[in-house]
Amino acid sequence: MQCSLCVKTKLPKMTGTTNSKLEIHRLDDKRYALTLDGFVRYVGTQQECERRAVILGHKNDRATQDKALARSVNLIR
Repeated sequence: MQCSLCVKTKLPKMTGTTNSKLEIHRLDDKRYALTLDGFVRYVGTQQECERRAVILGHKNDRATQDKALARSVNLIR
């Protein structure tokens, strides 16, 4: 179902499942809804929804996570 009020925003492509879909829908003058696979995940301003879409769309980069973990362990020692 295509929403007639969808905001045209560049959203990151989701990884993991091939059917994952992020959309931002305009609810009224100031409120927007961020949906993931048709379920509302967040309601707020357009900028807040766009910021959260970027966070939800980050790829699961295991190598980068491992490097960050190693750095934090070295800082603790």
